[in-house]
Amino acid sequence: MTTRLVAVILLVVILAAGSAPTARGRQDDAPRRWCVSVWYPSSEHPGGAQSIRDHLDVIDEVNPFWYAAGPDGSLLSLPGAEDAARLDEWRDAGLLILPTIAHASPDAITDPDVRARHVAAIVALVERLDVDGIDIDYEEFPLDTRDAFSAFVEALADRLHTDGRLLSIAVHAKTTDRPGWDSAAAQDWARLAAAVDVFRIMTYDYHSRASREPGPIGPPGWSREVLAYAATVTDLSKVRLGLHFYGYRWQRGSAAVVTWESAQRAIDSYGLAFERDPDSMEAILHVDVRGLPRQTIVVADAAGLAYKLDQIAAAFPDLGGVAIWGLGGEDPANWDVLREQRQGECE
Repeated sequence: MTTRLVAVILLVVILAAGSAPTARGRQDDAPRRWCVSVWYPSSEHPGGAQSIRDHLDVIDEVNPFWYAAGPDGSLLSLPGAEDAARLDEWRDAGLLILPTIAHASPDAITDPDVRARHVAAIVALVERLDVDGIDIDYEEFPLDTRDAFSAFVEALADRLHTDGRLLSIAVHAKTTDRPGWDSAAAQDWARLAAAVDVFRIMTYDYHSRASREPGPIGPPGWSREVLAYAATVTDLSKVRLGLHFYGYRWQRGSAAVVTWESAQRAIDSYGLAFERDPDSMEAILHVDVRGLPRQTIVVADAAGLAYKLDQIAAAFPDLGGVAIWGLGGEDPANWDVLREQRQGECE
């Protein structure tokens, strides 16, 4: 394998006093540490489950991407949902398990009666599976759902907390309450963060499939701006910074998701080498090989991750941790960076 420069810097993270998210029966008064959660599956690569299995020493929580919300408030199971073997494996490993509900219809939360049915369906699911809580990832809602969405999250939090369960939420990244993008403006961070236990900010896809030109996917400067805004509305100890472990390949003006593994194969096959975006330090690979279309790949790797987390830790030492999207085919050294970053256990 081509030698890669992996700049892993030992970071000392001084966290504010507080308590980490706790499942039923766990102590609330343990000092907060830096927590790592992973969404699964979060790529088409088949190796995501093995990534979790291989790195249980650094992963604290898993969010299985298992459900969608129908317009009538019902829950729809996605392929692979409620895998009993996975649940047993994660429980045996001591992971917190908060299944994710995504792909939601706004109709599930706008009508008060439907919203109440939706909350009841979620609570029943959590109780039936006997998991630690639920993770809400409702994206691309219109602006006129802002109050209804907050009311839904507040009602769900009340029901779950009554039973000692946890509620987490994934939100669009933004640097002001009312940005030009309606889907981000529709999420009232002050109300949402006050209600939930874990607040995950999707600080990735700064450049994405929607971008015609290549660029960094999760630049540290942008992430710092997002966290600076978050600090004005909530305690950062409950915030998890979204980390991408994937990349994009730009070719003929369009982009597709790729893995670090596939980029490394191109390096090995054609004698190429990563370059670095000078501001974000994200890895860039220019493929200009006879017989292949020209393409540019931007992908997460350990050197870029270490640089980013160094920047974030220096600016926000009380950050509660990270949430990872894109398991499977990632740079294996990413996990070493996380091992160096964390100081002690999550709780």
